Amino acid sequence: MWSGLIALALLGLPGPLEIPPSLRSAVTGAITLPGARAEVLELTGTLPPRCALTRAEVSAPVSGSGRVAVHLFGASRPTASGAEGRGQPCDGWAWARVRVSAPSLVTTRPLVAGDPLEGAVTAVEREVLPGRAPLSVLPEGAIAARALAAGVPLDETLLRVGARPGETVAIVLHAGGLSVEQEGRAIACRRGRVCALLPSGRRVEGVWHDGRIVLGSP
Repeated sequence: MWSGLIALALLGLPGPLEIPPSLRSAVTGAITLPGARAEVLELTGTLPPRCALTRAEVSAPVSGSGRVAVHLFGASRPTASGAEGRGQPCDGWAWARVRVSAPSLVTTRPLVAGDPLEGAVTAVEREVLPGRAPLSVLPEGAIAARALAAGVPLDETLLRVGARPGETVAIVLHAGGLSVEQEGRAIACRRGRVCALLPSGRRVEGVWHDGRIVLGSP
């Protein structure tokens, strides 16, 4: 793949190419975001002389708008002297410029830090920029991590799940058909999870459900 991309860079990008339906399908198949769609705006690259484009492949995941490397495949046309070379496979490399859109949760009203996000967000379709994956599903118990204006697109940095660090929190452990509940102290945790310290000093990590930290499956 890299040799093809290097050759493409050295040859330059002569003229836009026709966008085949197979490329649109290939880009759609490479999208990694749930519910996302992609538009192919332009295909620019090179094919060998007398090579008629038949299909295209996208080998890398597509997670946002930008340029996508495309492997072009074709079949050779006959030469002026006859049918020599007709139908022989040929290929080349190109760049496709794509725009990716996906459902994204945005705030519907101003919020202050600690406000529950449930009932204060709505889903709209927005362009997905590179490195800015949208939040399409609101985690249970999510609250605003800081003050937010109305219309702000949410990502994981703008919300927090569970109790505030230092607060007392109920912890439920499911094991072997049994459930044990005790209290602990909420502590900072990685995004999307909730953590606490037990009275014994043991650190536990689980999911937030119904106002408690849940460990294991019932």
